[in-house]
Amino acid sequence: MAVPRTQQSSTWHWRSVLLGGLALSIGWGVRGNFGHEYGAAFAGCLGALGIALVSDRSDWRQRVLYFAFFGAIGWGFGASVSYMQVIAYTMSGHSATQLYGYAALFYIGFLWAGLGGAGTALAAVAERERLIQLFKPVLFVFGIWFLQDLVEDPIAHALQSGIRIDHTASRHKSPLYWFDADYLAASTALLAMALYDLLNQKSRRVLWLPVFGIAGALLGWGIQALLQALGLDQSLASLLTYPLGDPTYVDPETGKLAFEARNFLNNWPQWFGDYPAHIGWVVGLLLGLIAYFIRFGKFRHGASLIVYMASGWLLAFLAFPVLGSLFFADSGGLRMTPPRSDDWAGITGVFIGMISWMRRHRLRPVAVASVISGTIGGLGFSGIQWLKHLLMAPGNPRLLAGRGLSPDSAAYKTTVANWADWQHQNWHSFLEQSYGFVNGLAIVAALGFLATRIPLHNDRHDAEPTRGKWTLGVATVFVLLAIPYVNLVKNVEEWGKQLNPDVWTRTITLADGTEETAPALWDVPYLGRLPGVDSLCMTPGGWFNLTWLILLGLFIVLIRRHFREPLALVPDSWLGKGQLIFLILLWLMIVGNFERALVNWHPDRILTEWGVTINAILATLLVLTIPTKNRPVVIQEPVSYAPLYKQVWLRATSALVVSALFFWLTNRLIYQYPSHEKLDNSLHTRFGPEADWRARPNLKNAQHK
Repeated sequence: MAVPRTQQSSTWHWRSVLLGGLALSIGWGVRGNFGHEYGAAFAGCLGALGIALVSDRSDWRQRVLYFAFFGAIGWGFGASVSYMQVIAYTMSGHSATQLYGYAALFYIGFLWAGLGGAGTALAAVAERERLIQLFKPVLFVFGIWFLQDLVEDPIAHALQSGIRIDHTASRHKSPLYWFDADYLAASTALLAMALYDLLNQKSRRVLWLPVFGIAGALLGWGIQALLQALGLDQSLASLLTYPLGDPTYVDPETGKLAFEARNFLNNWPQWFGDYPAHIGWVVGLLLGLIAYFIRFGKFRHGASLIVYMASGWLLAFLAFPVLGSLFFADSGGLRMTPPRSDDWAGITGVFIGMISWMRRHRLRPVAVASVISGTIGGLGFSGIQWLKHLLMAPGNPRLLAGRGLSPDSAAYKTTVANWADWQHQNWHSFLEQSYGFVNGLAIVAALGFLATRIPLHNDRHDAEPTRGKWTLGVATVFVLLAIPYVNLVKNVEEWGKQLNPDVWTRTITLADGTEETAPALWDVPYLGRLPGVDSLCMTPGGWFNLTWLILLGLFIVLIRRHFREPLALVPDSWLGKGQLIFLILLWLMIVGNFERALVNWHPDRILTEWGVTINAILATLLVLTIPTKNRPVVIQEPVSYAPLYKQVWLRATSALVVSALFFWLTNRLIYQYPSHEKLDNSLHTRFGPEADWRARPNLKNAQHK
């Protein structure tokens, strides 16, 4: 079905597109220093703020804090996926690995931008009441994740105390280790929603919960006992288990088997091998509790979205690396980057769960925007890596070798010397910031698509809505305190490593007589230096946390005061409020990022720290000068989003196939790699006799890779 031609939105103006690209580019440049989900959340938050402000839609501007809140959460998911090894695949010279690398980079970029686009689009599409309702379930998840961080290590240590292990300092020694993936976060998110559902229902049906749990535990225990009695337990275990490595791999230097078979990890949680007698009743207990919530759970107020996403994480994780790999063990299993993390599978499930929920709850425009954003993000990740490698071609030693030049020849040495400075530039920062810019374009495209197709919401414009006002306070704290804190707190550790060790660290003697370096203890001024007082002190991290707690108190007081009587500092319009929030968040993170880099400065950092600062100056100009107050928006809503949904999926699939083939073919034509048997075996490869999963597996008694 053809979509009516719509009036061009200001979102598509070149300055708005530039702002969207810069916002995510800045965020990605900073994210490279802080890493993982928290860094990506900052990038997504900044991008969502910028796009909402330049949209010309007063209803979106009034929701600017919701855009920031849900945009940050959406972009945070993809950052759990391991990708550095995939980047290395594209540069390996191994043909099959390179093609796979470009396809996998597209896939990672698709998931990342798809979920980021969905979070941002949700704020644009959903009714305000639905957005407000989502806050409580989301806060339940945040709360349970906070508790998980507190108890995970003590639980792991308690489980370890009952078994004999070596003292190798590696995370796969933890009984809770499973493919180095975040399954505990997905599991505790389901736990949070279970608790939320029980509190929300207040029904006598809760009495059935222990019945289901006990029945499941007894059934699981009975099945395991029966299998043991019949002598089938070991056969079943062998059928469902495969080693995370190749027991037949021969060390090319010695001509002998490189690894002992008993030293391989396998596809089940570490505690399965540590406490095998308890597998039956524990799994049965969990299945019993799941059965209760399938039967009686309501999961109101948007809690079902989190259930869909968390369940999707676990189901996809089980379907791909855990069980699906049983049929592909000879090729490394259904794993993207063995021996690295398999969070890609879980995030695939999160994406599927999100899309399914959006379609079921009549939010198909969010699903369409998500696929649009994901497609551009996928092209960005694989395409910018291809461009980076193309730009690195002049004077590249591998390209010269591929063309037949001997490393001992004068031409080879002269060319390498002439281009040495070019080759040693901070190319990874180029990749990060450029890829971030394309992610910004992805959000511009997704929100630009929706801007003239989604009817204006009936949110009140003349005054601040009274219902759900508390969510605006929560979102303000989240954007201006929580996101900066979870990133900038990492600076403390960096300062401790790089600055005066006499001030920042201390040496403590352990019970076994060994010494260990620990953070210094700084006294409370005056009181901590009184005679006989030696406990009024904190570590540098403690002082940092105390400062942010005081800031939190300040924010709570000011927000409550503002709700009663607006503060003069806060603009009256939502456009002004959004601009103020954008600038505070932007420059707080720019300064914090510079502080992190300054203590270990190198001229290579100019590309990142100076680059993001210049981009921030330009973004400041754009965010203050682009938006206008009263530009009308003409809405022409499509009759149905179903044809559009099919169309964007077709384009996404085509983009994956065509781009991967194009990037792979042109890269190999330019670099003219030698035959596979002459490739450098130290490079990362996914396939072939020297693939990483064969030659570099994670072993029980070795450091984690």
